[in-house]
Amino acid sequence: MAEDQESGGIKELRDAADRGKEAIQERDQLKREMAFLKAGVDTESKAGKLLFKAYDGELETDAIQVEWHELVPPLVAETQPEPEPEVIDATDTQVAEERQALANDGVPPENQSENPYEQGHREFKEMVSAGRPNEDATASFVRTVIEAAARGDERVISDR
Repeated sequence: MAEDQESGGIKELRDAADRGKEAIQERDQLKREMAFLKAGVDTESKAGKLLFKAYDGELETDAIQVEWHELVPPLVAETQPEPEPEVIDATDTQVAEERQALANDGVPPENQSENPYEQGHREFKEMVSAGRPNEDATASFVRTVIEAAARGDERVISDR
């Protein structure tokens, strides 16, 4: 009977050791995820997933950011010089009128190009596949549709 108790006690100790190992692994995984989130890594993007899997350095924010920015350089806003005010003369006015006349005589927008919704969706998928944030891809989609509406494309303008 003492052997049964002893072997049962050892089994309980082994089970407890296994649970402890699992808890340590889970804790380490959570620490890793937190470090990547603090570093600003989009772990939902393709590049972020790859970095998360492959990274074997210290879990310090700066070190992770260096690796992340090597894979996905941050977008830098370019400062544009202010344009000089345009001087419009008779020639400019005539050219603008001719362009408008050509545009009015042209092919309707729906026969000219890809459907703006399809184009926006295609661009959205390409950006997400390239590892760009969903917010940037969504903004690109919306911009595509709004630009089409501004051009008078009936496929995106609705009376409802």
